[in-house]
Amino acid sequence: MKIFIETLGCQMNRLDSELVTELLRMAGHEMTAEVKSADVVLYNTCSVREHAEQKIFSRLGADAVRKRAGRRQIVGVLGCMAQRLGKELPQKYEAVDIVCAPGQLFRLPELIEAAAEGTGAVLVDPARNETRDPQAEHRMDILDSTRNPAACSGEAQAFVRVMRGCNNFCSYCIVPFVRGPERSRAPEDILAEVKKLLAAGRSEITLIGQTVNSYEHTAGGRTTRFSDLLKLLSPLQGLRRLRFVTSHPKDFGLDILEAMRDLPNVCPYIHVPAQSGSDAILKAMNRGYTRACYDELIDAARQIVPDVVIVSDFIVGFPGETEEDHAASAELIRRSGFKNSFVFKYSTRPGTLADKKLPDDISEEIKKRRNNELLAVQKEIGFAHHQSYIGKAMEVLVTGRSRRSDKQPAPATAQAMQLMARTTGDHIVVFTGPENLIDQYTTVTITDANDLTLFAELQE
Repeated sequence: MKIFIETLGCQMNRLDSELVTELLRMAGHEMTAEVKSADVVLYNTCSVREHAEQKIFSRLGADAVRKRAGRRQIVGVLGCMAQRLGKELPQKYEAVDIVCAPGQLFRLPELIEAAAEGTGAVLVDPARNETRDPQAEHRMDILDSTRNPAACSGEAQAFVRVMRGCNNFCSYCIVPFVRGPERSRAPEDILAEVKKLLAAGRSEITLIGQTVNSYEHTAGGRTTRFSDLLKLLSPLQGLRRLRFVTSHPKDFGLDILEAMRDLPNVCPYIHVPAQSGSDAILKAMNRGYTRACYDELIDAARQIVPDVVIVSDFIVGFPGETEEDHAASAELIRRSGFKNSFVFKYSTRPGTLADKKLPDDISEEIKKRRNNELLAVQKEIGFAHHQSYIGKAMEVLVTGRSRRSDKQPAPATAQAMQLMARTTGDHIVVFTGPENLIDQYTTVTITDANDLTLFAELQE
């Protein structure tokens, strides 16, 4: 059967889709990029924000229209929405045949086979207060460790999962309920997976987890922390760049910063969501740190890793947020000098503590204004940050043609097209060069910049 997958959300979902794609190919299916020609349509979903779920509800409505018109298609919802809504999905959306939670993805081929015979299925993971199935967790680990490097989206880059789940229970966040409790993978399994990827030509590895720096694995009387994991992986032959995302501020110890300083291939880049610059809001969010603690982390990062590049997240319009709280977030962006900040308007997520106990008392109009104001501050700070690189020579990994180049109906020649690349600090770099540089490292000189992008010339 021809199978179409659409992926929304975080890097974890992107990796899950890569693994599922290979799993389905091994089962004899064919992947397609055209939803209308697919026999099976799968949505790997995100529940972190309401907007992501609304997208899927809209897709399911279109699928139902096609089915009513006589198009025979199997429709499946995977990932976080599947876990959050479970049996509600096929009850409310007639197009849905398969519901498969994140910890059940290894069973997807059999679910598709059953759906083809007219039997729908809903497979969800145990709730946090229920006993986990060790066999299911083992099967998911096998899905990671037996992956085919050829299924990676790029020739040079790969994601590697180091942990699943989250134990932080931020009051606005659904992740601990849909992804389950934290469970760190054995370091020897991670090491073997990275070695396999490097042997297949991957040279930039990104370690991922819901809160990746919370990684901690204990076995045989020995505990491996996240900084230990970095030290274990860094010496591997062929590993040119080692990244990690996303980090929680309360678990970011000095040992991680020191490892970043001392290990030459660990990229000087950290993504540490602040979410707010106000102690009152941080407390209401149950973030587990104060504004002063966050400031101390940023100061330590800049002192220990002088060339560090820092990115953050913010939520505006959280219940009870005052204009003073909002101003504190703007001041935090200015103080921290972030390369970029992802700013989101608060939306209630059913089942979270905030949904149960905190009224959504900020109007949509105020949320929109505050969102735009924080983005304006970040644009100013991001512009200054990017401008500071003008005139510098930088090594970049070319990831593909630029978006502008992709929109051009007929690119000039393979010897001259607009390319997009990434620095070790994850800056986007655009320059003109030959197509054969894609998935290769090269050196460019930065000639101009805006608030999000560096523009460069290829060095001869």
